[in-house]
Amino acid sequence: MVHRVKGLGERDQPFADLNSDLSRRHFIGHFVVGTAVSTFVGKGWLATLVADCQPAAPGAGILRVRVGDFPALQNTNGSVRLALNPFTTNGPSGAFYPVLVNRGAADQFFALSTRCQHLGCVVPTFNASIGASLCPCHGSRYAIDGSVVAGPTTKPLISYANSFDGTILCIEIPGLGYSVTGTAVQGTVGPRFQLQFPTKSGVKYRVVLRQSFTDPGTTVLFATTSGGAATSSVLTGNGSTGTAFVDRATDAGFYSIVVQVTQA
Repeated sequence: MVHRVKGLGERDQPFADLNSDLSRRHFIGHFVVGTAVSTFVGKGWLATLVADCQPAAPGAGILRVRVGDFPALQNTNGSVRLALNPFTTNGPSGAFYPVLVNRGAADQFFALSTRCQHLGCVVPTFNASIGASLCPCHGSRYAIDGSVVAGPTTKPLISYANSFDGTILCIEIPGLGYSVTGTAVQGTVGPRFQLQFPTKSGVKYRVVLRQSFTDPGTTVLFATTSGGAATSSVLTGNGSTGTAFVDRATDAGFYSIVVQVTQA
């Protein structure tokens, strides 16, 4: 049975069965809108779904930031930079520039691309002492909201739509959305569930299993071939279709393909 599970910005789809006996055991192949896994100070965290946190633009995906995980974002003028793939000062080594998250007064947040609008260098976090993010290449300065303080740039940083519910900051990232296809397969090592999804260059993906919608989930190991050993925990995107084969470990659950995000 082939099943197209939900990706970023898509609606729920029907269940997929891993067992030939439809009346007994079911696995649900499912991608929760806006889910992302990240590492912060060596400790992983996993965001969970809220119903009103969905992308509005076609092809966009939601990066969900648990604000309480970042001490810098507890105060006005706090700033963090979140990377979806590797980068250098001169630009990303992958599909996305890091995302700059700045906190204004009270619960006001600014989510910005770190791409300097002068020549494309990567802008650092906001420096409250100088009142700007200072581009390391040619000295352009940007205010906390991404507007221009000083040139040579003449354009503000690109701003991302965001919303904050008091706990989770939802940031809409163009091009981050994707859908996942789930297929029950029978290989030489027994029944498996095949997950396929389009990847972005340099982005790291994990497979997570949840027992319910409210369960934060656990990372599960996967194989890259139907008969290979399930020893991989991360798939690095290269712009083509990614494939992961997971062993059946429980009678029910939700699989999610999640994006790894790091503070940089």
